[in-house]
Amino acid sequence: MLKRIRAFFKYVRENHFDRSLMKYFDWPLMINVLAIAFFGVVCIFSATSSQVMEKPANVIEMLQTQSVLYPRLQLMWIGAGLIAMAFIIFFPYELYGHYANVFYMGNIALLVFTLLVARAGRGGMTAFLNWGNDRGFQPSEVGKIAIIIALAKAFSVRKEPIMTFHDLVLLIVYISIPLVLIVAQPDVGTALVYVAIFALMVFVSGTNSKMIWGVVIAVALLAIPVWYFINNSASDNFRFTRILIWLDPESYPDDARQVINAQIAIGSGGLFGKGIISPGSFASLGYISDDHTDFIFAIVCESFGFVGGAALILAYAGMIARLIILTLRVDDPYGSYLIVGVTGLLLFHVLENIGMVIGLFPVTGIPLPFVSYGGSNMLTNMMGIGLVLNVVMRSRRHELQQRTGNEKIRQLKG
Repeated sequence: MLKRIRAFFKYVRENHFDRSLMKYFDWPLMINVLAIAFFGVVCIFSATSSQVMEKPANVIEMLQTQSVLYPRLQLMWIGAGLIAMAFIIFFPYELYGHYANVFYMGNIALLVFTLLVARAGRGGMTAFLNWGNDRGFQPSEVGKIAIIIALAKAFSVRKEPIMTFHDLVLLIVYISIPLVLIVAQPDVGTALVYVAIFALMVFVSGTNSKMIWGVVIAVALLAIPVWYFINNSASDNFRFTRILIWLDPESYPDDARQVINAQIAIGSGGLFGKGIISPGSFASLGYISDDHTDFIFAIVCESFGFVGGAALILAYAGMIARLIILTLRVDDPYGSYLIVGVTGLLLFHVLENIGMVIGLFPVTGIPLPFVSYGGSNMLTNMMGIGLVLNVVMRSRRHELQQRTGNEKIRQLKG
């Protein structure tokens, strides 16, 4: 153990952060992320506003008459996220791969600890470690980074794509251990994120398409008896109720109030929105629960209209497109899989959150990346972007050094 610790510090000393790496920093991605994050602060300010009789005359009056508690806290989380990102960038990304199993086991240990000591919250969830009066930390959130590192290493060391059911089962067992612990909390939304990351990595690895379809069909067939069991033995389960609300919200007016009001708020925003603080807005009246967290997209559309909602979606599309481009530019398999994992993480969050708010998917409690209020998710997303920047910076420098070396060799031969 002592030798491994010494080897770790020796590796860090020999591969410390070189300021010349900043020449390869991907500013387009970073600017995109920061633009979305600061736009999110404005939306949180709108979501947590109190009722007004008339629209404030200017920004100064808004700040003087409305609470800035949650926007201020979100700015603090953005700052903490940037620090976490810098920490992730400081160490070579290869180092994280070397200790992938340590991250994997640490994630499992933290999930088990959370199950044992966490207090039950809404829906009986034991996913948060609480501190202070109303503060909480969600280990399964930062565990997403651990599972990305672990899966990226597991896929990258393979010399050929998964072509047998046996190989696929081994990886399924690998991902299932933390997955079962998350479902036991129970936090189905986060579990689905883990599945999405794994599924995207399987897809890009070149796995036999027939095998993938076989697994999909098997899962679909298995869902039939599971659905029957839930319907007959746990009809009062609020997760099952969420599915019923999704299928027919009008039949559950009380339980579906959150979803229905969110969709009314989206429509009421019109083309350009009502503005950040406006009389009679759903945000100020508190008609949408969790409007500053999971349902923040409804406030985006109410405050900034179709134009604001579309602009945010385009910003996300630009971010995902940039991640895909960066993935294709990286030659190192492990680094490429890291970016794929982060892409899967962010893409699933965006699709699921916006989809549930507009009624395409059941409500799962998935936050909107960089926009929804919350520290755990902000830290996770910033760390994920830090991993991407880490891979890009070091890969670009290595590629340039290799190209320069080859050019010198050609000159000597010439």
